[in-house]
Amino acid sequence: MEPGSLVIVDSTGLKVYGKDEWHQEKHDVPARRTWRKLHLAIDEHHQVLACELTTPEVGDPSAVADLLTQIVTPFETFIGDGAYDGEPVSRAVLDHQPHAQVVIPPHKTAVLSGAGDTQRDHHIEVIAQHGRLAWQRITGYNLRNYAELAMQRYKRIFGNTMKARALPQQKTKAWISVSALNRMTNLGMLVSVNV
Repeated sequence: MEPGSLVIVDSTGLKVYGKDEWHQEKHDVPARRTWRKLHLAIDEHHQVLACELTTPEVGDPSAVADLLTQIVTPFETFIGDGAYDGEPVSRAVLDHQPHAQVVIPPHKTAVLSGAGDTQRDHHIEVIAQHGRLAWQRITGYNLRNYAELAMQRYKRIFGNTMKARALPQQKTKAWISVSALNRMTNLGMLVSVNV
């Protein structure tokens, strides 16, 4: 694959803690725990292309348009998990990159569209004929694990909690963390081999 040819999206939750335990005990108030959703777009070189931090009410498909506006380089393939299945995501991707291949597994109960000529229709047909594992090999869907790896690296290095209480500061922290993660990736990634 050529450089800049993949955009792989995924999201994860990050905890946000309210007042500390002393404050809760002193004022007899319950612990207020909430969380944020970190949405990332990764390329085939493990670089984070786009980052969005949202409240939990924002679904994965709703964040795609914001992620795409941050991506300035052209790409050939957009990969996401089943949470991104649907016309709004496909439309957002194709509006941003008209000739992109959209690789999102359709739901098990998915049916062909009325026209029967969309990329999703093709995915449904391939899965029906060859099975889901063959479809994953054919489409390169297995590269989606790059996004999961990026999420693991983010959480292991920067933690899974947000220290700032307000969303704007939390977004700034996420951007700084992602920039640092990209710098670390540029320095080199571990290579593991079976022995």
